[in-house]
Amino acid sequence: MTKTLEKPTSLTSHAYKAVRDMVLAGEIEPGSKIKIDELRERLSFGASPIREALSLLSSEGLVERFEQRGFRAARVSVADFESLLQTRCWAEERALRESIACGDAAWEERIVLAEYRLANTKRSPELAGNGQTWESLHQDFHKALISSCPSAYLLQFCDQLYDLNVRYRNIASLAAYPSRNVSNEHKSIAEATLNRDVEEAVELLVAHYKRTGGYLIKRLSKLAE
Repeated sequence: MTKTLEKPTSLTSHAYKAVRDMVLAGEIEPGSKIKIDELRERLSFGASPIREALSLLSSEGLVERFEQRGFRAARVSVADFESLLQTRCWAEERALRESIACGDAAWEERIVLAEYRLANTKRSPELAGNGQTWESLHQDFHKALISSCPSAYLLQFCDQLYDLNVRYRNIASLAAYPSRNVSNEHKSIAEATLNRDVEEAVELLVAHYKRTGGYLIKRLSKLAE
């Protein structure tokens, strides 16, 4: 039987996901040159899919082009994170307002289920009983909150900002928050959203992001010393 060759677009997609995961996890050090030959050996992909994947990642702000041909992992800094945090607060505030205005019963169910699953999963890289990690459930929860926003462009932008924020958390190794109950924060945000209390929901969501941001800025500042 003749083996069916995988389409180039599929190879690029797989290479994109693999390299993207490495950048988000901080496995590729921020600001470091990305060596295509090393990625070829590690990931078992050809040079072309990897270059195409890096070009896609450059449009997402995870990779930077330099010296015309080369690529490096996007650099990080306290100033850049502060800008990212502020932009994320602006974008998700608008998305949450629109989502509350347009949300239906199915949207409410998504929020209830996402918050329940997240609250009942320990924060660890291990899979929970439903086959997801805490991080993936955390993303599901925040996406559920704004999922009824009618602007696909805004939702896509919010997804991009979420990933950039996760990268910063991973680089700073931020996994614990002293004197803070994150589960209660999520629960309060969900309740205000479901009650259609727009101002309360927005205030709680922004405070939630800024509280995490405060911890992260402290860690980044220490790393820069």
